[in-house]
Amino acid sequence: MNHNHFEAMHLKIIESLKKPQALSLSWQLENWAAQQGEKTALIYGDRYISYEQFNQMANRYAHFFQQEGFKKGDVVSLLMDNRPEYLMAASGLNKLGVVVNLVNTVIRGERLAHAINVSESRAIIVGHEFLELYQSISNGIRLRTPGRILVETGEQNISLPLAVEDLNQLLSGCPTHNPESTGKSSSEDIIIYMETAGSSGLRKTVVLSQKRWLLMGQQFALLTNMNQHSIIYLVIPFYYNMGFNICFSSMLAAGASMVIKPRFSLSNFWPDIRRYKVTHFMAVGEMLRFICNQPEEADDGDNPLEYIIGVNTRGDLLQQLQQRFGIKKVVEAYGTSEGIGTYINEDEIPGMCGNLNLRGMRQGEVVKYDYDSDSIIRDDKGLAVVCKPGEIGLVLSEINANNQFWGYVNDSEMSEARIIRDVLQKGDEYFNTGDLVKLHEGDYISFVDRLGDTYRWKSKTVSANQVADVINKFFGSIEEAFVYGVKVPGMEGNCGMAALQLLDDAPLDWDKLVDHINRRMPDHARPVFIRICAHVEPRLFRKKRRQLQEEGFNPTVVKDPLYYFDLKRNAYLTLTPEKYQDIKDGKIRL
Repeated sequence: MNHNHFEAMHLKIIESLKKPQALSLSWQLENWAAQQGEKTALIYGDRYISYEQFNQMANRYAHFFQQEGFKKGDVVSLLMDNRPEYLMAASGLNKLGVVVNLVNTVIRGERLAHAINVSESRAIIVGHEFLELYQSISNGIRLRTPGRILVETGEQNISLPLAVEDLNQLLSGCPTHNPESTGKSSSEDIIIYMETAGSSGLRKTVVLSQKRWLLMGQQFALLTNMNQHSIIYLVIPFYYNMGFNICFSSMLAAGASMVIKPRFSLSNFWPDIRRYKVTHFMAVGEMLRFICNQPEEADDGDNPLEYIIGVNTRGDLLQQLQQRFGIKKVVEAYGTSEGIGTYINEDEIPGMCGNLNLRGMRQGEVVKYDYDSDSIIRDDKGLAVVCKPGEIGLVLSEINANNQFWGYVNDSEMSEARIIRDVLQKGDEYFNTGDLVKLHEGDYISFVDRLGDTYRWKSKTVSANQVADVINKFFGSIEEAFVYGVKVPGMEGNCGMAALQLLDDAPLDWDKLVDHINRRMPDHARPVFIRICAHVEPRLFRKKRRQLQEEGFNPTVVKDPLYYFDLKRNAYLTLTPEKYQDIKDGKIRL
């Protein structure tokens, strides 16, 4: 197929999805297996899996769960690392209309148990690499009947504990033909649950529909000229929006191939790109900065990579990548896991993170916002005041036939709180992103700040409330902890900073605090900086936070004691003006 044919195909599907269609993830997989069964679909190390093999293995999952009584609307949790079996399991379950709960493998303890329990799953598939992790929380897991615990053992010779079943043995005798249930799927069905920090509050579980998943795949395939000859390089976990909902969906939208890696490796990046002849790479800002910071080589431009889509990326990085490595197109995208609408800087304008229009389809609006009153500014008719180019405001995504908001699992109150009504006219509905952006000419937007209590660090969204909750549970001298994000020069996103109020005359045991934090949260959520400050009323923190963020961690500005986390010593050390300068110069790794 030529480019014009693919573009017309994608646009036709996007338009058709305004109404319910008999389209789904599994329909796409079966379609490509029929059209190009011998073509490589998935690459994992030295394993090359064709579309036919991929589909047949997905069918084994479908037939097994069907014979065990699982049906449309049931939920199965998936706790597994990035590898082909992840997509085989998810695709097979999708053939039955079973919702797949994509579990974050980084979180631990109570948070991990909650991420599973909130989905009300009837079973959980555990990759052998996470069996020990699962066992550490098994007493806190509550599954609905039949409560099956199925371990994908692969080629591993594993001794399984009682009540845990070897999924590979159960699948071995299952049929490989397409189940009839695939044809009963609808674009209106729910496809996955996915955890997110959102823009405020504690972490939540997002509902995603087939329609939204299909739309993202069609849109990104369209914008990057993806086709059956394209090869995608995936290093982002599947439980993230960009992993399952963009990389995987665009692969199936185009009938492309995908290289699956468990994680990003700087040393393996270019060798992999050349070895697998990769054409498309979807990345977060930190990865692209690491790539740009490598010493220049004579063969930098000798590579097959043509398209890069970056999220949370500095504009100058995109230009550097394009010029140095000879990339045909490098674009920035903006969005969130639970958000709706697709915002893309398709014309590669430096500094822009997206546009309010996508090929003539309006995605949202930027409206004026009063930070002090925490409210949208409205006119005398009660409608939101839309920003003009050059102004900063709150970006709202329109809820319409193609962009539906399904809300959060078992949290109707928080779901309702994200909907803003009467924006441009009475009765309309918009999704509140919680993000401030600057509006530019031509409806382009650039990111400014996040209003809520979450922030992005090391390409991951962190809930400040969740981090503060962990610190406040430290048994010792801490009276109150407030957490917020602060900007570090030369780095993407904002790192965590905790303002601690100590009890009078109570010494802080730093070693115990570090141990408490490290055991209860992933590294990216651990506060990089700590400030010992005077008393702040919790109810006044929202207004105080802006001042704390502006003061940051500069010891010449902040008179309170400041500390930074030293990765080599696994300890918080005093932040002196000299150390502050080293951090600014990039001499200290955070």
